[in-house]
Amino acid sequence: MPAIELPLDQSAIIKTRAQLSERSVRAISRAFMVAGSTVAGMVQKGFKDDDPNTWSIWRDLSDEELEAVNMYQSVLIVEMVISWTLGDLPTMENVQDLPSACFQALAAACADEFANAPDFSPDGAVDPKAPTEN
Repeated sequence: MPAIELPLDQSAIIKTRAQLSERSVRAISRAFMVAGSTVAGMVQKGFKDDDPNTWSIWRDLSDEELEAVNMYQSVLIVEMVISWTLGDLPTMENVQDLPSACFQALAAACADEFANAPDFSPDGAVDPKAPTEN
């Protein structure tokens, strides 16, 4: 279970990708599919988090596109946080009440961990042809 250091002297423990239930994986995957085309379009237009010259791409998103990205981040946090120093565990009703810096850092950490999915074959075995680390 990865420990995540958050801004404002906060921290959280999140589930690993392997610890997620099928229900959680499906919820996160659905939210990702809705947000994915928006994020892909932003990347294609040259958006970079660390480049203020590209931030107008984010500003120009529609309310619907922004909500899709926000929903994905919220679902990640709600489904993956096991414990944290911020009080009650997150729910879809309260997750956006987090301090923005904590929300963004936690959403990024959860997205990184969720992306750590092994390659499986249809019978559930790890694909022997999948790339491995050297």
